[in-house]
Amino acid sequence: MGDDYLRVREKENAKEWQMTEDAGVHKGNVFNYFNLYVDDDQASDSAAEDSARLQSKASAPSARPLVPSRTPLPRVTPRITSAFVKKRPITLTVRRDNAAKVAWRHNQQPTSSCDLGVALKLIEPNVAKLQHILEEIGVRLGSFIQPQGSLNKSLLLVWGSPEQAQLTVEELERWRQRTRRPPISNEENRPEKFAKITSELGVSYAHDEKDAKRNAMRQRYQKQPESGRRFQFNGYFMWPNNEIKALELFGPNCEALDPLRMDHKAYISFDPARSLFTVHTDNDEDKVNQVIQRIENTIREYVARDHRPLVLFLVDPPSLDEHRTLVQTTPGPLLGPNRTPSRIPLLTGSKLQSRSVADCERGNKSWRSKNGAIMGTAVHRVLERIPNYRGHLRMRVNIGSFALVRYKWTSGAPTVALEKFATDVQQTGTKGAIIRDLHLQHTPADILEACNHADDLFQPIESGMKSLRSVRPHYGALYYLRHPEKIEDMVQLEIDLKANDADPGNFEGAKAIWKKRGKPDVLAQAPPMEMYSIRLHNGLSWQLKISAETSLDPNRITPQMQDFTKSVAYRRPPPNVNPALSGYKVFTTPPNLRIVGMEQKTTFRYSLKVQPQFVFELTRYDEYNGDDPCLPSSTQWAAIFYDREWDENLGENTKLGVGEAASWTPQVNPFFRHGNGSATGTSGEGFTDFLLHMESVMSFVDRLQSTRQESRETSNKVGGGLQGASPDNEHDTGQPVVRLPRAASK
Repeated sequence: MGDDYLRVREKENAKEWQMTEDAGVHKGNVFNYFNLYVDDDQASDSAAEDSARLQSKASAPSARPLVPSRTPLPRVTPRITSAFVKKRPITLTVRRDNAAKVAWRHNQQPTSSCDLGVALKLIEPNVAKLQHILEEIGVRLGSFIQPQGSLNKSLLLVWGSPEQAQLTVEELERWRQRTRRPPISNEENRPEKFAKITSELGVSYAHDEKDAKRNAMRQRYQKQPESGRRFQFNGYFMWPNNEIKALELFGPNCEALDPLRMDHKAYISFDPARSLFTVHTDNDEDKVNQVIQRIENTIREYVARDHRPLVLFLVDPPSLDEHRTLVQTTPGPLLGPNRTPSRIPLLTGSKLQSRSVADCERGNKSWRSKNGAIMGTAVHRVLERIPNYRGHLRMRVNIGSFALVRYKWTSGAPTVALEKFATDVQQTGTKGAIIRDLHLQHTPADILEACNHADDLFQPIESGMKSLRSVRPHYGALYYLRHPEKIEDMVQLEIDLKANDADPGNFEGAKAIWKKRGKPDVLAQAPPMEMYSIRLHNGLSWQLKISAETSLDPNRITPQMQDFTKSVAYRRPPPNVNPALSGYKVFTTPPNLRIVGMEQKTTFRYSLKVQPQFVFELTRYDEYNGDDPCLPSSTQWAAIFYDREWDENLGENTKLGVGEAASWTPQVNPFFRHGNGSATGTSGEGFTDFLLHMESVMSFVDRLQSTRQESRETSNKVGGGLQGASPDNEHDTGQPVVRLPRAASK
């Protein structure tokens, strides 16, 4: 990762390309060409080179400031090098056409039809919901369904093989039976029983009808234009097909560009032989320019997704009281579904001599300053490229135990020097993870009581609350299920509840997201950034991570899954039962899907007193698969820390269309503001404040984790560590936990 850019140059002379009349070249056409180049002198092939370059830029006297000036950066694009073109596929869509929709795109005749006997708008007045139902049935059965013209008609056209068409017609008839309403009597059908045409219901029907007609008109641009048709405005874009395979990126029929086709009312096609995009429309020349600009921007999105993610492992210097000269590793948990072995690095060896304390204090100050500069520079580099990253981005600080999976270690050596470990852990190939569990040994009542007394650090996140004792928990659930149509696939439903304002003791659904488990979604590539601050004195570390999350495509959510979501509800606990203390299950369990596992989240949110936009969340995770369905079989405590403005800025990426970029400034200051809330300045005061806040938060978590010395000695004798732990806030649950072993001090 370095200052790699894609040089963009527009060819002004269309004659250089010697386009033929058959391609539709004539006066008024728009041509764009973009030249890709590789600068080998600036290319980076290893994480070690990245770390070394970041260190040199952070420590060099002539280096630019940690945070650049407020002048907006130009919308440049990282260039594409051979290092970026990986074997794994990069795609911008999950809605790949099946054979039936391909036949529809190519203007083939429908295979069958289904007459429901009633106008479609009377069966389902909501146009968007109707379209979703038809798409879901088509995706599930491998067919494609379209109404014949207006929603006032009852006929549906079906494309697909004869068997698929037959199954689709039968499914449509079953859907009609489920939605059948009793007939309206003549008495109820009297004119005075109905509202005037100007009523809200009448206006809604009129709007729905207009939306249906508009949607049908826009959908025709997904099909191929009639053979021989001439258009008033035409545009051409030369695509770098050698570096980026367009049909792999957009889909075999450029399905990812369907929103552009419909929004701009333009026909878009790609010729692989000439690496040429063509845009045709009769509406407006500006539409052609806008479509070409959006296609160009997809190169930026591709590079943002395909760029090697930044991963940094930085050792935080231990305090003078905890300082040791050596590092050893103890057996750690088995991580992930493959149960990969890991090791926990911890300090050991002799304490500092009195004459070494002053030197160590000066060295630690320089060490922390250097780490902060490296982190700040790295965050700025990552933020430069993710405005074009389309999807659900989240920036969080995950707090937990750090485990090494792959690392450099001298063969046969029981320990290594602290300085050597801090250097070696930054080498290429190092892999590690943050384990979610904080390994808190106190009772839940003691843990929450410690939070209630932390009024020097936190305050209630809701303005109406006066003390930390009044903070109410937020409940959430994670259901792990077998997909009803593909039993070999695992899906995950994440549900969050919110308090009912009218009934404070009750909760109602606030958010429900379906995700695919196991094999990652095609749009969920490697996270853009993972930075670890490794604390070796007690095993607790933190990770600043920007992750890209994707939900299951709505067309893959079956009616059974929709019914399951609607059936999940809050169950009020019995009197004198506190779920935060006992882990009592407050969620109902619908029986219509096969549940593999379930976790309940009980979250307490606090805002930082000095900068209230920062939020600290302490969450209790309870897993239920024991004999008692209402009491947990295992419990873990987890903690995260974040700025609410991170979600505000990155939330814009969720709403981006194909070829669009976020409007927020890709600099450190808007994400890490100074103590007074200012986004100005060029010396990184905001990021420095963030690191100071992390020191305060980690000191508080250390107090939560601290136990009596005899408890530590007992855990050292056990020595087995965790089994089936959950790295990096992935919600894999395991067996009852044992405190991680602590290295003995001499």
